[in-house]
Amino acid sequence: MKKSLFTISVIANFLLSSCNSNPTQHSALNTKRSDEDSTFNVCYSSVFKKDTVLMNALMYGDSIKGSLGYKLYEKDENNGSFFGKMFGDTLKAVCTFKTATSESVQQLIFLRQDTLLIQGSGEHIEQNGKIVFAKPEQVRFDGLVLSKVLCK
Repeated sequence: MKKSLFTISVIANFLLSSCNSNPTQHSALNTKRSDEDSTFNVCYSSVFKKDTVLMNALMYGDSIKGSLGYKLYEKDENNGSFFGKMFGDTLKAVCTFKTATSESVQQLIFLRQDTLLIQGSGEHIEQNGKIVFAKPEQVRFDGLVLSKVLCK
């Protein structure tokens, strides 16, 4: 009886802790332990002068979801949640950003090079209430550069 209560308590504790949707709370998934790991937490950061960008995400297979925040000097802070998919070395995602006064949905594309994520840039259009790249095949990877960091 004591053994089954202990087992139930361990399982309940695991389930309760896994229900937290905040990716920063997945400490058990903090690092990829081997190439066979298909689910792990990954974090990227960019700090340049007075600008900061932070990404905290959960990778599962070729899918990714997490949070992304932009704190740019003398501009509204943008925080959002995103989901996306890896296509080779390219991350294509949709992010819902919330500022102090509005909410927007935007397509994001990043190029992964070793431990870096380079944000794509290009002409945007509004389509079905979302901001998307006008010509995704012409995205230039000359935007912000985020470096892989330890998740906190």
